Amino acid sequence: MDFDDEELKQRPDIDSSTLTLYVVKSTPTSTTNFVKVLIAIEELGIPHNVHVLQSTSRQTWFHLINPHRMVPAMEDTEIRNGRRLNIFESTSCLSFLVDKYDPQGILGGKDLWERTQVNNWLTLHTAALGPTSKWWLWFKKMHAGEGSESVVERLSTSIRQQYGIMEARLSEPGQNYIALPDRPTIADIANLPFANEKIAATADYNFNDWPKLKAWSERMLARPAVQQAYQRGSTFGHEPDSDDE
Repeated sequence: MDFDDEELKQRPDIDSSTLTLYVVKSTPTSTTNFVKVLIAIEELGIPHNVHVLQSTSRQTWFHLINPHRMVPAMEDTEIRNGRRLNIFESTSCLSFLVDKYDPQGILGGKDLWERTQVNNWLTLHTAALGPTSKWWLWFKKMHAGEGSESVVERLSTSIRQQYGIMEARLSEPGQNYIALPDRPTIADIANLPFANEKIAATADYNFNDWPKLKAWSERMLARPAVQQAYQRGSTFGHEPDSDDE
């Protein structure tokens, strides 16, 4: 990846003493992805700062942090060869946060059995509901009425199938959360932005068709850390570009 010195000099002075979360201005599409990472940060009480990018494509210094030029991405306090440790893609960010900042395994799993269950359901989200919902939301919000109806319908069918899988999981005896029975994990955090009543209404679904999933989403949305993350995330790009915590 080639950058000239002038491009790299455009990097702003960002506090490197704490974890940095990179986001873009909050919109209905952007918030659903970066809020996942913000929820985990809030749940674990991680000191951090937030940097709002004006453009992930034009700010070329950011391409060293995420070559895919997307958010969320993070930089940690770990430094090697003069560079901060970079983490990109929401699933990688969530996994990193529990690896470093969750030694008790509250969100990541306390033993091999729990960690494997968390990884199973987190990976399923990454392969299925996550990308399907992202593209469905993109076509629905950005390209409605442009001949994309068949694509939207196919993606919508896939989302309903994923809702059905989670409904079946939550219908198992004692299963109050997706990966583990007794508490939420990063698997729940990853799925929440794409499995809630607001998203279902946008898709013209009756969320009551999945009663266990609906009850789960209500439990998740009632958590103080989740509420704080959504509230903060909605302000990004609508006030000063950094938000230190």
